[in-house]
Amino acid sequence: MIKQVLAFGVLGGLLLLGNRVWGAKRISDKAAVKTSIPRVHRVDLKGLLLHTDVLIDNPTNTSITVTKPVITLMSGGKFLGSSVPVNQQLTVSAMAQSSLGTVEILIPWSALAGIAKNLITMIPALVSEFQRTKKLNLASLSIPMEYRYSTYVNDLFYESDPVTLV
Repeated sequence: MIKQVLAFGVLGGLLLLGNRVWGAKRISDKAAVKTSIPRVHRVDLKGLLLHTDVLIDNPTNTSITVTKPVITLMSGGKFLGSSVPVNQQLTVSAMAQSSLGTVEILIPWSALAGIAKNLITMIPALVSEFQRTKKLNLASLSIPMEYRYSTYVNDLFYESDPVTLV
């Protein structure tokens, strides 16, 4: 009798856990993280400091908990830079879009130099353009860029496919 009750309890616990994992996986697959086109915040000897705003869509009928995503910039699959991981949990309401704040990404000149031809000769012009206008378009670098993000949605890890920026 005790073995039957124990077996029933273990089976019930496994079913409950399986249902929770399946539901969390379904939600993590449907939630979509979007970034605005990164804007150059600062240009200095370290490189380009980019800012991008992060939004998350929750098209499900349950609220979700996410961590602030880590954004990774690449060019042709080569790593350029990434945001710093932050252990910050945010709740996104059901059927809503929420802002996860602004993310900073530093792209060192050394990372760009390996990709852009004649980048060394472009640096003075880019710095002076930024100082003059306080704006710099990423397209002016003539470097194809893509990003991907990784985050935890309801305690399940999710990594996106690369998304083209420029």
